[in-house]
Amino acid sequence: MKKTPRSFLKIAVPLTLVFTLALLCAFPWRAQALSFLYLFVFPWNSQVQPNRIPETRSYKGEAPDKYGVWPTEEFTEGRKPWWLAPKLLELRYHLNRYDRGNGDTIDSFMLLHRGRLIYENHNNEIYGADTPHPMYSVTKSVLSALTGIAIGDGKIKSVKDKVIDYLDVVIAPGQECKRDITIEHLLTQTSGLPGDGDAESDGYDWWLAADSGKTCFEIPQYTVPGERFSYSSGPGMQSLAALLTKAVGENLFEYAKRKLFKPLGMDSVSWETDGSGNNWGGFGISMTARDMLRFGCLYLNDGWWEGERILPAGWAAASMPRGLEDQHGDGYGYLFRAIDGKNPDTYQAQGQFGQFIDISPVRDAVIVRTGCPGPVVSACVKILNNLQKRHLKLQMLKTLFEMQGVPLDYLANVHMAKTKGASHE
Repeated sequence: MKKTPRSFLKIAVPLTLVFTLALLCAFPWRAQALSFLYLFVFPWNSQVQPNRIPETRSYKGEAPDKYGVWPTEEFTEGRKPWWLAPKLLELRYHLNRYDRGNGDTIDSFMLLHRGRLIYENHNNEIYGADTPHPMYSVTKSVLSALTGIAIGDGKIKSVKDKVIDYLDVVIAPGQECKRDITIEHLLTQTSGLPGDGDAESDGYDWWLAADSGKTCFEIPQYTVPGERFSYSSGPGMQSLAALLTKAVGENLFEYAKRKLFKPLGMDSVSWETDGSGNNWGGFGISMTARDMLRFGCLYLNDGWWEGERILPAGWAAASMPRGLEDQHGDGYGYLFRAIDGKNPDTYQAQGQFGQFIDISPVRDAVIVRTGCPGPVVSACVKILNNLQKRHLKLQMLKTLFEMQGVPLDYLANVHMAKTKGASHE
């Protein structure tokens, strides 16, 4: 039998590895790391259950305990499957992120499978395992969870409630359609209020107002409710935050600590406020990567936590993207995005500069990734802050940030905390 020349193997093996890596990284950028997991990491038997989830569950009373472990205090480490290549997965995740071109860095990358932590990596000396990281728009998904909790508490009747039933606002002439805006419109970014970059929001520095929620809701509509998706970090989200504060009758962060963060053991969370003490709705939360993983695990368990229902029945399922498309053409739910086009089986809480909590119930997996802006973006923020620009209206920043509704001084504070090595409180 003729032997294969050794020189041929020296060439063929590296070329095969490079070609394989290129294929893995060449998937459409929307199909992020979990697409790789589907194919290579977590095999399953589709005949085990109709929902394709391998049967790993036991039950304690009425509360399903899927995995028998809860990370309230500490995570239980699981054995990494021999076929899992975490560094390759991390690389592909970075190459296919949403905010491509920003040159952002990976600060943390964590993977939970069947309730157990099987991979954890913290690359940045500033944002270590115990250092809270700015979440940016992941805050919106937390706001969604608090909406569900308030409904479960009876503070809100349903997502069909009208916003004007909770906020003391003035409806200007020609703006009667505001009376039809529901909580669900705010949760799905279809309220008709101006979104980030919409010309209708020009001239309204809502973050400087004493009552930012009321000011946001009174900004003129750009369309009728339910007609069009328009992503917003400002008017819609601040209106929802104000509504929740009014409905629960206390500071929103205090309510969140009592009803959400404390039960899950999320003790690293902080939440920025405006000058009047109102919590920001579209951004402002910081937490550690481990607390991000706990939040994702709550949704993976359909809102249950150690025998207690934190989210009302059906809320996690209702939050999943179904039928609505965001500005990227991906599915959108209650402030959660589909991460694989319109496939609702995998969805994420997403924040600018690469903050992700990816949830895959059909794979029993949660992936967390945190990141920071690259040097170009950081330099722009620093320069513009020195020029005392108050908000993001320049075309250059529209291209770089895609989040024009956020006050520049908030981004600058995050940048300064990063460069000084301080946690962002």
